[in-house]
Amino acid sequence: MTGPSPTFIARQGPEKWTVLVWAKPGGSADAVDGVLDGRLMVKVRAKAVDNKANQAVAAILAKRLGLRARQVEVVSGRTCRRKTVAVTAPEEPDWSVLA
Repeated sequence: MTGPSPTFIARQGPEKWTVLVWAKPGGSADAVDGVLDGRLMVKVRAKAVDNKANQAVAAILAKRLGLRARQVEVVSGRTCRRKTVAVTAPEEPDWSVLA
């Protein structure tokens, strides 16, 4: 990727980034829907029960970034809407696909 990363992305080391996410579970569709309070807003159909919403957030981001599910993981905020998601990839993903 060329140019600066969005404000909700932080590089954590070689091949590792974090994405600050505002999750909205129980919606009518799975979607990335802009930025709220400096966090990427991700709407998911899954309810916030039994880790289903967290899994859905990670799956949506992995699909949009063209990564495998195991490369994207919710690492903090598992029980709240404000989440930190770890992304591991050999090259920096094209963050523009999240816009």
